[in-house]
Amino acid sequence: MDVLKHEQGKYEQIWDLPAYSDNSPGSKYADMFMQITGAQPKDSVIDLGCGAGAGGRALAEHKLLVTYLDFVQVPDVPEPFIQQSLWEPISAGTWKYGFCCDVMEHLPPEFSMLAVHNMLEACGGVFFSIAFAPDYFGRFVGEPLHLNVKPFVWWRDRLAGMGNLIEARDLLGEGVFYVR
Repeated sequence: MDVLKHEQGKYEQIWDLPAYSDNSPGSKYADMFMQITGAQPKDSVIDLGCGAGAGGRALAEHKLLVTYLDFVQVPDVPEPFIQQSLWEPISAGTWKYGFCCDVMEHLPPEFSMLAVHNMLEACGGVFFSIAFAPDYFGRFVGEPLHLNVKPFVWWRDRLAGMGNLIEARDLLGEGVFYVR
């Protein structure tokens, strides 16, 4: 089975549900991203696994220069947009920051650390928000969307092993991490 095509098929289905795009966890983290990273207007950031682009749009309101990346293109995602998976190499050293919210728990476990490696190669630092619980919407496509449900300590330790872990916050049910 081609994992990429299978995963793309699930998300092409789920993004057709209006209720799915109403829930955009990334947008609520824009202010925390600014505080933790110290990002300044005109800094470059890539919204990694952007979905409908709500997180990136919230960062653009802070005057950041946003690029959007996902393996499925959802209508109305702003340009510039890159369509690819996170487990494929991303242009190394291109962005000052990466913003990866509500994504890592969706990745097939066998690709999660490769994705982190690729993100850290492409960005000076990456801000993550990661859910620690099963998803709600998978029932609408007949299989779970959260494939990599792990606790805070698991993610903290893995991310610390991939780079310099600057911030790790357990927010009870989800975590926020900043890695350079």
